[in-house]
Formats: sequence, structure tokens, C-alpha cells
Amino acid sequence: MSRHIPFHIDLPKAIGVSIAIHIILMVGLPEFNKPLLTPQEMSVTISSSPIQQPIEKIETPEPIKKVEPIQKIEKKITPIIDKNATTVAQPAPKEVAPPAPAEVISKIPNVVPQEQVTQSIESYSSLLANAIAKYKQYPKIAQMRGWQGTVIADLEIDSKGSVISVKIKKSSTYEVLDNEALEMIKKASPFPAPPDNLRGKNFNVLVPISFKLE
Repeated sequence: MSRHIPFHIDLPKAIGVSIAIHIILMVGLPEFNKPLLTPQEMSVTISSSPIQQPIEKIETPEPIKKVEPIQKIEKKITPIIDKNATTVAQPAPKEVAPPAPAEVISKIPNVVPQEQVTQSIESYSSLLANAIAKYKQYPKIAQMRGWQGTVIADLEIDSKGSVISVKIKKSSTYEVLDNEALEMIKKASPFPAPPDNLRGKNFNVLVPISFKLE
């Protein structure tokens, strides 16, 4: 069989008990009686002027100057002429010709005296006259009429003895004899080589061609 226990709470009484408990606790605990720490006031002064700090001076490097090359200054020295001094003639410097190379010297022909050249030409002329005389044929008309004479032929000869040109220096006064002389020269050429002192260039020689009836 169940029993019902009556349960009734007096609210005002309960509130008073709660307050009493809190008071006891506050009185019994000394930490709660200590006053709270008051925060210290900090004094901060704000200056309206800006803070000036020493500014370090930055040195700007000087620009490197371009070194210009030193120009050589030539000074013209004007000689001082003493009008009272006696002028001494200075000998002109002699020009020394450079020696010619050995090869060039060897190519220069030796200078032959004119007399020796003349003798060589006369001797060569006799040689040509004998060579031409071998081809002489007396024209029949000249034989019949008794025409005689000597033709002087002017021959231009090269260094090998070949005939360059021929002309009649002196006529025999008969055309037929002159023509025969030219034909003889044509048949006899080329001639023997000339002497050494006549070589190196062309030269002229006079050759007599005689026509005589025997």
C-alpha cells in the first residue's frame, strides 16, 4: 500500500536561507573581502610636431670626366736671321743613285765604239755582195746593147740576217739592171747572221751589185 508524503516548499523562507548562505560564504572567505585592484592611469603626451631624426647625407658620386688625349702641339720655330752675319754657301747634298740590280746590268749591251761598228758593217756588206753575186744573171737585152753599171742597194737586216726591206740607193741608170739586182737579193736571202756587235736591233747596210761585160 503506497504512502503519500506531503511536500510543501515555503518560497520566501528558501530565498532567505539562500541569502544567508551567501553572506556566510562572503564573510568566511577573506579573498572576497580584498578590494579590487584599481588600474593605474598611464599618461601619454602626444606632440603635434613631427619627430625629427637626423637625416644621413647621401653623397652622390662625381661623374667620371672623360680624359681627352693630349694633342701634340707643334710649334713652328722661326729662325732668327742675323742680317750682319756673313752668309756661308752650303754645298748641295749629292744624290747617290741606288745600285742597279745585277740582272738589269747583265742585260745592258756593252757599248761598242762607232769605228768598230763601221768596220763590222763594211765587212758584212762584202759578205752579202759575194752571196748575191752567186745569183747574177746578166739580162740579154743589156748584153746586146752593151749596158753596164753598178747598183747600190740599201738593205735593212735584222739580228738573224733576214731582209726587212730593200730599196735602190743608187741606180745603174738602166731599169733592167736595177730590177735584176732586186731579183738577185730576193734569191740570196736570208743571209748569214751578222757579227755580234751588230745584233740586238735592226740595222742598214749598203751592198754594191756590179754589172760588167767581159
